[in-house]
This record gives sequence, C-alpha cells and structure tokens, in this order.
Amino acid sequence: MTFLHRSWRLALAIGLLLVAGATVAPVLAQEGAVSIAGLAFQPSTITVAVGDTVTWTVTESIGAQHSVTSGKPGGADVGKEFDSGFGLQNNGESYKFTFQKAGTYDYFCQVHPTQMTGQIVVTAAGGSAPPASQAPASEAPASEAPASEAPASGPPASGAPAGSPAVTPPPVSPEAGEPFPPENRLIAAGVLGVALVLLFAASWLWRRMNPA
Repeated sequence: MTFLHRSWRLALAIGLLLVAGATVAPVLAQEGAVSIAGLAFQPSTITVAVGDTVTWTVTESIGAQHSVTSGKPGGADVGKEFDSGFGLQNNGESYKFTFQKAGTYDYFCQVHPTQMTGQIVVTAAGGSAPPASQAPASEAPASEAPASEAPASGPPASGAPAGSPAVTPPPVSPEAGEPFPPENRLIAAGVLGVALVLLFAASWLWRRMNPA
C-alpha cells in the first residue's frame, strides 16, 4: 500500500515537471516555419532571432523540384549563405537552416526564380534591428545632406534621387520591427515563473506526503 502511494506521488511530481517543461519549451525555442505551397513560399517574409532555425517544408507539391537558395536571382552572392539543392519536391520533404548572424536574408527557388522569392529577417539578441537593414540608413545622412541645405525644396527633394537608394531597404524594417523579441521575453519570464511555482508545489506536495 505504501509503495503504491509513493509511486502515485512520484508520478504526480513527474507529471507536473513534464507539464512545466512542455509549457516553457515552445517559448524559449522559437523556430521559424515556411511552407512551399505550389509556386510560393508562405509566408514570404518571416522574422526570427539569432540562433533560431527556419524549416522550409513542401506542403503542396506540384510535382516539380524546388530549391531554397540565399541571395537574389542573378546576384553574385547566390547560395553563399545557404542552399538546399534541388531536393524539395514531394510533400513532407524539408530543409533546415540555423541563422547565427543578424541581418536580412533574401532567398529564392532556382527552378522558379521569378515566382518564388522570400526573405528572412534575423534580429540580434535583445530585439535590436538587423545590421543589414541598418547599413543603408548609415549612408542616408550623406545623401540627405544636400536636402538639409536647401529647405525651400524640402518636400520635392525628399523624393529626389538622394532618397530613393536609402528608401529601398526599409520595406523590410516594418516587418522586422518588433514582432516578438520584447513580448516573448515577457512571456518567457511569465512561463518560467509559473514553472517554478509548479516545481515548488510539487516539491512541497512530495514532502508533505512523504514525511521523514
């Protein structure tokens, strides 16, 4: 009888630990997922943090091969960061890549370069903006200097050639804003707090049911 009681209590404590671990794990390990559906990457742009792994999975096969290749079609850096090869064709086939540096990574399918393109925005620890999206901004002051010297033509000059190169990268920054780093840190802290409470409760329950 005593053995059965102790076994039940131990099972209860282990169950609480498993529940706590299952609750915390998804928050601490944020992974990115992209579907290859037909002739599209869905979603076409996602934001992850440094150290996260992105998985591309064929979910809607059209019987044709696909690739996940970094860079832009015709660019000099094609495949420099990552390249899956042409092994993505059937439903369920996938490719994974772990991002170790912050930045904005364009990618495309070498088989369908005009139809299948995407982008991964990798934020640095603490949710700071990726260097790649900041680089053009650092050049902006030099190009905006003439505009500041000619205030009379302010509105028209803001759309002048000096602004157009610097404005090209920012479409990424709204999406790279702060999708989840700050919120996730608060959520993770809350979940960890709940996990600690559960662990202390399990420990207290164990001691109460098994007096020395």
